[in-house]
Amino acid sequence: MRFAGAGGGPRYREAGLGALRRAVRGSHDGQAWCGGTTGIALAVADSPEALADPELSGWLADRAGELAAAPSLADDSLCHGELGVLELLGHGALPQARPHWLRRTGTLLAAADRARPHCGTPGHVPHPGLLTGLSGIGHGLLRAGFPDRIGSALLLRHSPGIRPGRPALSVSPSPTTVDDPSPATRHR
Repeated sequence: MRFAGAGGGPRYREAGLGALRRAVRGSHDGQAWCGGTTGIALAVADSPEALADPELSGWLADRAGELAAAPSLADDSLCHGELGVLELLGHGALPQARPHWLRRTGTLLAAADRARPHCGTPGHVPHPGLLTGLSGIGHGLLRAGFPDRIGSALLLRHSPGIRPGRPALSVSPSPTTVDDPSPATRHR
């Protein structure tokens, strides 16, 4: 849908809407972002064209309500854990889900304060990965605290204030680095 909106044209808009319609009519395995209701709902919520479609917007409202009332997931990950669901419930297209987002975010933050994060791996074994690991959990917790300042990894959105295509930080190499063969640095 973004490609169509960026100049791809109506052919791609219709293809995107058709794909979303097929997805909402299909079966969904659980609440997960990666293969369940949350991921499809997030794609609908993030598309103005999909929100204007009565079938898609109705499906989204129903599913968001179900997800909001569902119990928290067993892991904290972005992919198939609680942070994926929170990405949906906190989306600006779903203001009615905001109280549920606040409640579930508070529960997750309290749990993270009491115990270690639960990665989306067998046995919740910690690992550094983005979708099922600690970096994704850290990113999701930052988004929970600063949703208007931290971009969405699941929606591939950059952080506000950062221009796409430009590095967030400019790092200049130090004039005296370990790899510098100049006489001034050889004897460090």
